[in-house]
Amino acid sequence: MSATAVSVRRGSRFGSKHWLFLVFGALIVVVWFTRDHLLLDPHSWLRQRYAPIWWLVMLHGVPGATALFLGIFQFSSRLRQRYAKVHRVMGRIYVGCVAVAAPAAIVVAINLPIPTLLPAAIIQATGWVLATGTALYCIRSGRIQQHREWMMRGYPFAMVFVFVRAIDAIPAVAQMGLLGLEASVWGCIAVAGLLPSFLIEWQKLAAVRGGVRQMAAPKA
Repeated sequence: MSATAVSVRRGSRFGSKHWLFLVFGALIVVVWFTRDHLLLDPHSWLRQRYAPIWWLVMLHGVPGATALFLGIFQFSSRLRQRYAKVHRVMGRIYVGCVAVAAPAAIVVAINLPIPTLLPAAIIQATGWVLATGTALYCIRSGRIQQHREWMMRGYPFAMVFVFVRAIDAIPAVAQMGLLGLEASVWGCIAVAGLLPSFLIEWQKLAAVRGGVRQMAAPKA
C-alpha cells in the first residue's frame, strides 16, 4: 500500500460522525453555561420551577444525562471492535437509562405548568423507547446492521434535550417566549424522527453507487 493511501485512510478516520459529536459537545457546554448551571442555584428561577417535583426531575435527568453520555461512545467503531465487552456493558446501561428517563420525562411534563408541551414529551419519549427497544431486539436476534440503524434512529430523540435548549438560548428565539420554545421542541422532534432514516438510506444508496462504479471501472 502506498504512503498516499495510508495517509488518506488515516485522515478519513476523522469524518462527519466525529464533527457531529464535536458540535454536539459544544452545544452541551453552551446549554450548561446559558441555562442548566442555574439548577445548582437554589434561588434561581429554574430551580424554583422544578422545586415541587425535584425528585421527578432527578429521576429523569440523571439517567437521561447518563444515556446522552454513553450513547456517544456506543457509536464508536473502534470501541466496538477493540472492547466488545465494554461496548455491551455500556449498551445495557444505556437501555436501562432509557427505560427510566423516557417515562419519567412524561411524568415531569404532566407536572409542569406548560400543558402544550405534554404531547411533545409523549411523542419524544415514545420514539426514544420504541427505537431503543427495536435496537435491543435486533442485537438479541443477531441483526447487527439493523441494530446500528435503530440506535441511530433512537439516539437523536435524546439529543432533542440539548438542541432545544441551545436553540432557545438564541436571543431572537428567547424573545418569542413560549411560542419560540414550542416551535423549537416540535421542530427538533420532527428532525429526530425523520433525519436518521433519511441518512441511513442515503448511505445505502451511496454504497450501492460506489459498488457499481467499481464494477464498471476498467481493470488496470
